[in-house]
Amino acid sequence: MSVLVILGASITALAVARDAHCHGLQPVIVDQADGPAFHCRWVTPVRVSAIAEPATLRSIIDVGLGVPDAALISTADHWTRFVIEHRSTLTSSFRAILQASNATLEICLDKLAFSEWCVASGLPTPLSWVPTLSPRPAALAFPLLLRPVRTVHNSPMLGLPKAVEARDEAELADWLRQYDAKGVVPLVSESLLNRPLEQYSVPFARSRERILLFTARKVRPEAALCQTGTFVQMCVDDRIERLARSTIARLDYFGIGEIEILRDCKSDTDYLIEINARPWLQYALAPASGHDFLSLILGRRVGTKAPLREGRMWLNLHDDLFVAFSRSIGIVRHGRLGVLGYLQSLMRANVFALFDWRDPRPFLMSLRRRP
Repeated sequence: MSVLVILGASITALAVARDAHCHGLQPVIVDQADGPAFHCRWVTPVRVSAIAEPATLRSIIDVGLGVPDAALISTADHWTRFVIEHRSTLTSSFRAILQASNATLEICLDKLAFSEWCVASGLPTPLSWVPTLSPRPAALAFPLLLRPVRTVHNSPMLGLPKAVEARDEAELADWLRQYDAKGVVPLVSESLLNRPLEQYSVPFARSRERILLFTARKVRPEAALCQTGTFVQMCVDDRIERLARSTIARLDYFGIGEIEILRDCKSDTDYLIEINARPWLQYALAPASGHDFLSLILGRRVGTKAPLREGRMWLNLHDDLFVAFSRSIGIVRHGRLGVLGYLQSLMRANVFALFDWRDPRPFLMSLRRRP
């Protein structure tokens, strides 16, 4: 049996492992911290003590040795940086590294590099600035959005929010001090959060000859919260897909990824926000809708049946309940969504972050760990 080594043990890794099993691959999960993917019935777990230790690289190489068709994929940004650092060594041990080139990964993992690349490529993206590198552009007006320059998904945030809005000079100065105290470089961009927004993602896989992709809309939480999607719905939007295809082609991207796009409904303008250069949190939508991303990038035959473009809705129930009912942001609790409307949306969900009746342990373990 061919082996797919999956770096990371998150919900994303769990979805990739389940997909790999359905393709007749043996999924091997490697991570330093416990996560849902370690509890999947079909995986071989490999625990490592720390990513930076030489023993970690040795453990990963040992999995690929003697397996002619062994492949490797990262499902977390800190593991993607590991792939960048050790790519030449990993390439000698695995038939396929299912990630974009190092140059492409560096652009996607650095928000300033991505912003500059978008501008140079003539692609729409919010105006941005790094305070430590240059004076603030005169055209950059409040409100402003601050995010770490280096992508930190699935990594500790050092107490900083994923993104935060500064509405005036005093708030900007306060947040810049907090970033500086944590040793984190901020990217400051024009904020779109005060506008009516729709949040889109375009998951995709690209080989040298073909692109597979679809569009999904983040229903919850709302854009102003700057949080990871908890309820995501496939949809058809040809304009979003054209922008995504143009971006993928100009970047000459190989592998699996996800493009995040915001639409300003008032001006009817679409903005590229970032590319997650790896499988994304809602990866399970791809196999559930017939988008065979793994076969495409592994060079296997992809079925000729047209995949679905809508009709699949992904739910992370635990986190979605927080979005709905928490004291801090609860949209149902604070009256921004009715209880009936919320329950109806739950009834429409048909793809789940953790639950799978064929592989129930990750979901059951999550119940044991949560109050």
